[in-house]
Amino acid sequence: MTNPLTTFEGATIGSPVCQGRIAVTQQDIDRFCALLGYDDAAYRADAPGGAVAPTSMCLTYGLRLGWEEDVFPPGAIRMGDENTYGVPARPGDTLTTALTIVDRFERKGRRFLKYEMTTVNQREEAVCTVAFTAIVP
Repeated sequence: MTNPLTTFEGATIGSPVCQGRIAVTQQDIDRFCALLGYDDAAYRADAPGGAVAPTSMCLTYGLRLGWEEDVFPPGAIRMGDENTYGVPARPGDTLTTALTIVDRFERKGRRFLKYEMTTVNQREEAVCTVAFTAIVP
């Protein structure tokens, strides 16, 4: 069942709809890199100064939150991302991702919601922000 706070009628602009927390592990970084064919020494446990996670990896945390919290109404069509990256995530970090609906509007008979997912580490440093719009039923 879709989260009622993420429907056109139920959206409360500017208030977080949901949030999730995840711990970053070296094993997760290794598995992500293997899956996508990344072979950069900076992602390895023996990297000078310690490993970092690929920037694209933090985007998966927002997607995970989306399906765990059932935030997209059936039939929604998601349109382009605007990604902003901050500090890199590292093994041992605890990341918190919050989903907020930042705008609701109608255009040419269609209804739109604009979402923003912000991920911060345990020091409240921005890791990434993803903003996107969806046409919703």
